[in-house]
Amino acid sequence: MSSLTQQARREVIAAAKAAVTDQTERRPFEWRGGDIMLPVVTVPVGDVLLNHRTHRVRAQVESLGASGTIIDTNPHSEEAQQLLADLIRQTSGYNEVKAMIRHDKQREPGLITHEGVLVNANTRAVALRDLHEEVRHESAFAFIKVQVLPDNADSTEIMQLEFKYQMQQNYQQPYSFTNQLLFIKDLLDSNLKPDEIGVKMKPHYDPTSVKDRRAAAEEVEAEDRLRQIIEELIAASSGALHWPDFDNDRQNLIEIDESYRRMVARKGSDAARRVKQAKLVGLLAGMDYRRVRHIDESYLDSYVLQALEEEPNLRSAAKSLAIGQQEVPRADLGGLSVLDDLSEDSPVDQLGQEVTLRPLFDVLVRHSRVDGDTDWDAEVEIPTAEGTTRLPKNTFFDAVKAAMQTAADSKAQDDQGQDALDLPRRQLNAAGTACDRVRRAYDELEDDGDQPDRIALERAFEAYLRSHDELLHYLAERGFAAAENRL
Repeated sequence: MSSLTQQARREVIAAAKAAVTDQTERRPFEWRGGDIMLPVVTVPVGDVLLNHRTHRVRAQVESLGASGTIIDTNPHSEEAQQLLADLIRQTSGYNEVKAMIRHDKQREPGLITHEGVLVNANTRAVALRDLHEEVRHESAFAFIKVQVLPDNADSTEIMQLEFKYQMQQNYQQPYSFTNQLLFIKDLLDSNLKPDEIGVKMKPHYDPTSVKDRRAAAEEVEAEDRLRQIIEELIAASSGALHWPDFDNDRQNLIEIDESYRRMVARKGSDAARRVKQAKLVGLLAGMDYRRVRHIDESYLDSYVLQALEEEPNLRSAAKSLAIGQQEVPRADLGGLSVLDDLSEDSPVDQLGQEVTLRPLFDVLVRHSRVDGDTDWDAEVEIPTAEGTTRLPKNTFFDAVKAAMQTAADSKAQDDQGQDALDLPRRQLNAAGTACDRVRRAYDELEDDGDQPDRIALERAFEAYLRSHDELLHYLAERGFAAAENRL
């Protein structure tokens, strides 16, 4: 960009408008409830300002942290504009937009304020600048075609115009998933109603239909819930996770949210939060949504702990990661509802302790995703029964993903009816093994001179005995002699 003063830039835009003649191309423009004809003018592409509020790279800007502060504090500075341009170049569709402009030139005009700030066409502006540097002999790349907004346009109107143009296809690349979510939040914050946003986002909705407007509103509200989940995960990560980390997780998050809402209605919020957190562990570990679907109460009670124990790199930490055998540092969730601790009255497993995967969640969320370029020597500290141990980050994440996928696949096989006839026997075997583990765990505590929480253990033991007695009656009614002899 050129180092024009604000006044000089205004003069460039004013001069372009003054050069309009009767032969200048004009296009209709909807403005404040009416239609006006705005001329298409041409200005040097180096003289326009990239819009620091563009939602094209909103998530990426937020992920810059302190290094991106200048974009908010001094957005028209050369440093801020260069940062914005670099972020735009890194978007997934930038090279495609650039290639189309190289081949066809700029066909559709952008929109600009009288101060020279682009409303849309930020990607096109960066592509034109880059092409101008690469193809000096082509003068068309030195200029950008724009329509100039009326001088009295305010910031809310400008954001709504960006939204309108985002809905159109031409040289624009689709917004990334997380940028779209942040855009919806800003539109809601600007007092647009969910149904108003929805009917503009999805042209198949009829804006005159009450049913369609309701469906459009529900779709926008669902998208906003996904944003809230991501916000909570980012907050829990203490800066390890960033918005773009979730750009490929849309379907996973949709299904996690829908599952949570259904489960709240059927079983209550405690059970729903337990399963939701476990599904988020699967997401953080890199599981695809098809396998995350199998994470439910049965997965937690009967599959995942055994799978963690069978993974060689996790064997010593399996119980601590699944249940929290010792005090584990927890991610500060700031009272966020969907990840709150579960009620003390939640059901317990065969060991008298509930498998929630909460300790595993705390480890995963604080260590972001695995990046092969930067994490080659990173390590993760994980809790074990004897204290803590360290594993290479990629080894740990791979082991967690493998174990959780194994558990999901085993459950899927059972759910599909394969080996269904043998499932009761295997569950009884698992219960017997769990009883053996209780004795061993108690012996280990006594050997170390420790004692478990007797009140909590007594409560869990009573719950176990109730389940045991109910099973005896159940099997006796079905003619099992061993059960009849114990009644």
